[in-house]
Amino acid sequence: MKKLIESHSHKIYLRPGEVVVAREPVLVSTVLGSCVAVTMFSPVSGVGAICHAMLPDNAGRDEDLRYVDTALRHIFRKVLEYGGGSDLVVKLFGGARVLDVGDGEPSRRTVGEQNVERALQVLDSLGLTVTSADTGGAVGRKLFFCTRDGDVYLRRMKHNK
Repeated sequence: MKKLIESHSHKIYLRPGEVVVAREPVLVSTVLGSCVAVTMFSPVSGVGAICHAMLPDNAGRDEDLRYVDTALRHIFRKVLEYGGGSDLVVKLFGGARVLDVGDGEPSRRTVGEQNVERALQVLDSLGLTVTSADTGGAVGRKLFFCTRDGDVYLRRMKHNK
């Protein structure tokens, strides 16, 4: 991991509600719990994008990138503007159940599950297919996304009990 980090001159830490779209090589890191991150990479144009979204649906209120639906549409639009196209490699991460709330009622979906479901719906509506995913579970994830080649390195957090 140290070599990966040292091999990038530009590094960005992505917070909830933020996105990165780049043609230049950048190493983007983020930490996810119930939030989701989606990466898009165009091998032909070299455009890479990532979003970090917290909640599933903004119901059309505004362009708030904290919401999965808004963030995904935004980065897809930007990738197209930067020259990406039908060659997009799309990856989905996060959506963990990191908080023990209530009685764990099985019929009630967690925020993480809702975020993953919404991401899949929006990606499908955009005509995009997820090529790789690591979602759900009970622990968070730390991601490193390389915009130069679209690779994602993932480390699961330790479960504290």
